[in-house]
Amino acid sequence: MHKIFWQRAGRLWVQGLLLFALRLAQNRTGFDPETGLSLPSMPGTVLAIALVVCAVAELALSFRQSGERVDFASQFTPPGREMPVLVAGCFLLAVGGVLLLLGALPQRGIAAMTAGLLAVAAGAGLLLLLRQVRANGDASVFYALPAMFFAVFLVLAIYLPEESNPVLARFYVPVLAAALVAYAFSQLAGFLRRESTPRAFVRTADLAVLLCLTALADALDRPGRLLLFGGCALLLTVFLLLRRDGAPAEA
Repeated sequence: MHKIFWQRAGRLWVQGLLLFALRLAQNRTGFDPETGLSLPSMPGTVLAIALVVCAVAELALSFRQSGERVDFASQFTPPGREMPVLVAGCFLLAVGGVLLLLGALPQRGIAAMTAGLLAVAAGAGLLLLLRQVRANGDASVFYALPAMFFAVFLVLAIYLPEESNPVLARFYVPVLAAALVAYAFSQLAGFLRRESTPRAFVRTADLAVLLCLTALADALDRPGRLLLFGGCALLLTVFLLLRRDGAPAEA
């Protein structure tokens, strides 16, 4: 059990927290405080290299998983003692969504306001999904749709204010994190329609967890984003732990 926890979650969080520390150091030393322009930064260089290495490693490790499409019930066990963590993740999504919405109201940021509303719906929808799974092992894709749409609008909410910013190093981490969350939630919902594969889900969810933890360094002064990235990291981690053991993919 401990080996499975380390392989599926522990290693991701250790790597993610190391990436978080690198990103935090880059944010503090890698940008000119007056102009905001990027400066030569050892933490920033190491972070970029580490992200590429992690991506390649997760891609390679994912080939251990089956590439066949499966349904949700055959891929995930009903949550037991993991339920409090799932509830906590849903709660973080909902509260983060409210904070994101309130912060976007003065500027009338449509994308951020929509993402905030959908985050609340996503938290509620995932709770209902998990309740259904625990009750009868089956669930409707309807409950996963808010999470999919929330993540798409989160990408827009983060990217649109930065689209004219020439300093890509300033915002590429949270944009990548939000994009991977959107892909991971779409893969999760795909199992409910037998349209996803374990290989694609594990690959995407692993990277989404890593990037969400890294992006916390960019959200320390934005509580809404902080809670949203933290909630997504928790939820995807638990779904990775709930995966049923399957036969390795054939070479």
